Amino acid sequence: MNNFNAASSLKSAGVGRLLVRMLWVLLGFGIASTLLSLLQVIAKPLYQLLASLDALISIVSLLFSLTSMIVFLIWLYRLHADLRNMFKEYPITPGGAIARFLIPIYSLWGIANTLSTFADRFKVEGDDLTRLSEQVRSLITPLYCFMIGSNFVTRIAAAKNPQDKFLPIWFLFSCILDLGFTAVLLQLAKTMRTAITQKAKRAIS
Repeated sequence: MNNFNAASSLKSAGVGRLLVRMLWVLLGFGIASTLLSLLQVIAKPLYQLLASLDALISIVSLLFSLTSMIVFLIWLYRLHADLRNMFKEYPITPGGAIARFLIPIYSLWGIANTLSTFADRFKVEGDDLTRLSEQVRSLITPLYCFMIGSNFVTRIAAAKNPQDKFLPIWFLFSCILDLGFTAVLLQLAKTMRTAITQKAKRAIS
């Protein structure tokens, strides 16, 4: 299997574990933000008592999101370095994977292409790897729905008058969509990590 000899030699293993842990934490922040936004809609007087906590969570969550994105890109790069070592002619380079996720407009095609290429390559491996590849493919549509939906709702909320009585509802929708996006990204990271680890173990069994 090319020059790939052991699961322990996966370049993406360590940063992948870190990414999953960070996404779990980010998911926790998302749940807290969603609950506070819901409270703002249904019990505003009570929310006022927790408004400072909501602001603090929002700031910490934003910083954590930016850090998680950096870790995700490092993981994506190393994952594709592993894939290029594992498969003789894997079509996406580490740099190409980063470009597919980062370049505006191009990423609308590139993200799906990256994930579907991964799924296609593991689909033919059989057994659990086929199942994992199908899970990756099934998460592409939800990822796009939450990603595009969150961006759309956030833009609407940002354009609203601060005095608009419906603004808290828009913020609630935004929190729900962000929460969904984080959950899907977490599941993708976990599934892809499991698939490549199992493949690496097969290579030495």
